[in-house]
Amino acid sequence: MPPLEVARRCRQLGLSPIFLTDHDGIDGARELQEASYPTVIGQEILTTEGELIGLFLTEPVPKRLSPEEAIAAIKQQGGLIYLEHPYDVGRRNLGEDAIERIADQIDIVEVFNGRSLPEINEKARDLRDTLGVPGGAGSDAHRLGEIGRVYVEIEPFDGAADFLQKLRDARIVTAPSRFGLRLGRLLGRQGQAKT
Repeated sequence: MPPLEVARRCRQLGLSPIFLTDHDGIDGARELQEASYPTVIGQEILTTEGELIGLFLTEPVPKRLSPEEAIAAIKQQGGLIYLEHPYDVGRRNLGEDAIERIADQIDIVEVFNGRSLPEINEKARDLRDTLGVPGGAGSDAHRLGEIGRVYVEIEPFDGAADFLQKLRDARIVTAPSRFGLRLGRLLGRQGQAKT
């Protein structure tokens, strides 16, 4: 999807800032920032053992690094480690061994992915509880119409550390109605969009 179309769709739904996490690059998120859309730069990184996401990036992270090397590259930028769709065997998720090795470096576990089955999301919530980290959520949108079917309502934040702190008190909204999204926009509520 063209990044500017994603931004327009998020604006229509009242979702801001946009968390754009393209596969193996950050050009789309940079384009949104350059166009003055509130955007957190993220990247879905394919490691040698599966995918993980870096948030609050300033530079792209090379693919095919080990999970540990990818995490080091993210942390060097002051970024956060977001473990997306863990346990979804139909996806390129990290395996249990890799998760155990990096457990103390995971900042956020995605507890609701718009493309994962309910039992997989439940298992992710169990992992989040075990690790004691905040939970995240996202539409995992690959088409414009999928944007906004899952989002996080969070207080305004300033940077990665503040985001991580406020995420603990955030609210995950799943399968909202189009009317509810538009009403929220009219009432001035802000939500986070992870596409």
